[in-house]
Amino acid sequence: MAEEEKKQDNPIQVEAGDQVNVTKGEFKGSKAEVIAVYTNSIAVELDKKLEDGSLARTVLHHTEFK
Repeated sequence: MAEEEKKQDNPIQVEAGDQVNVTKGEFKGSKAEVIAVYTNSIAVELDKKLEDGSLARTVLHHTEFK
């Protein structure tokens, strides 16, 4: 399959390192940096810190961010 065809099949148009806004779910309104891109979801590091001081990470479905 050509690279262009893969992009059309994949609903996710972001790459690792891009910034996204969470639009649905527990972290709605948060900003996040993309860590990894999967078929219908992305792994992100949120701008929210945990109790231990590290940044929270989660996986977002392709309908949960812009």
